Amino acid sequence: MKVEIESVIERARRYVAQVPGAISGSGGHNQTFAVACALVHGFALAENEAQALLREYNQRCQPSWSERDLVHKITSAVQARHSKPRGYLLGSAGCHFEHGAFSPSPALSDRPRAKIDPATATENFLKGFRCDEVDLWEVSPIRPPDDWTKDALALLQSLYRPGENVNFVTVFKVSTEKDGPRKARPVGLGETVERDVLIGHWREHGMPRCEAGAWLRMNPLDGQGIGDANVTAFRFALIECDAVPLDLQMPLLAKLPLPIAAILTSGGRSLHAWVKVNAENAEDYRQTVARMLALLAKFGVDGKNRNPSRMSRLPGVMRRIGAAGDGRQRLFYLNPEPKQKAIL
Repeated sequence: MKVEIESVIERARRYVAQVPGAISGSGGHNQTFAVACALVHGFALAENEAQALLREYNQRCQPSWSERDLVHKITSAVQARHSKPRGYLLGSAGCHFEHGAFSPSPALSDRPRAKIDPATATENFLKGFRCDEVDLWEVSPIRPPDDWTKDALALLQSLYRPGENVNFVTVFKVSTEKDGPRKARPVGLGETVERDVLIGHWREHGMPRCEAGAWLRMNPLDGQGIGDANVTAFRFALIECDAVPLDLQMPLLAKLPLPIAAILTSGGRSLHAWVKVNAENAEDYRQTVARMLALLAKFGVDGKNRNPSRMSRLPGVMRRIGAAGDGRQRLFYLNPEPKQKAIL
């Protein structure tokens, strides 16, 4: 199921409708450029979507701008340097998750909103709701195996198709963070193996063993490389929010109205959720995921997880470097056909 984005465009349309039409000789250029910046930067719209809304705005301008002028303003807005983060107008609208994913607040306000930290924003959203791994396991359409070392087998069988190539990485390098802890980062091309061949190998020989655990690219590849250009199905996007305490991450993921196909632990300080996007191509993927991440930014969701060749953690293995608790990378929830609604 593709993440719905129409509400973002409608929110932007309502915003533009409140801006007076530009008048030549009365700051019309600056006003129209400000509208273009609001569309491509404030609402994180794609250029073609912003162009369509700017044309609507142009109908109220005196005199109206030429198509060439409108294209130039959108291009200039994309290239301009902005003092606020991309998608800042999405956050200002608020999100009524209880009434549909990413639906905008009907109330528009120019009053500045107080900034709150991600943990507080999450607590406010949850309103006391809590859940644990048992709760997720019980509602999981496909129950993760009792033997956690078999988690990857269940994941591959459920979320990939026969003939698709799966890439995983166990080679890493270690760096030291400013506050002292060691952090392992994946390096190299890893191994790309056809789904059923990989399942058979892991069944016979067991899961990889590595001090840093292991990583898995969520979307299948063509076997010719590991970049975005090698992705053959733009199926999943990664949601990760280690800016909030671990005990808040699970109830947050369970309450967000997203089509979540899998939830697993990194073996460290974060949970990973695979959101089913089913984008048509790389550009569609980036635009859809960028909007979703912008809307979830207030919860501390990592905004860098925009590219389709992104890696998640591989369940069924154990990490020691950067581990939290027992360091097990475990699968908690698995749903091949998720709906856009809260799990719990």
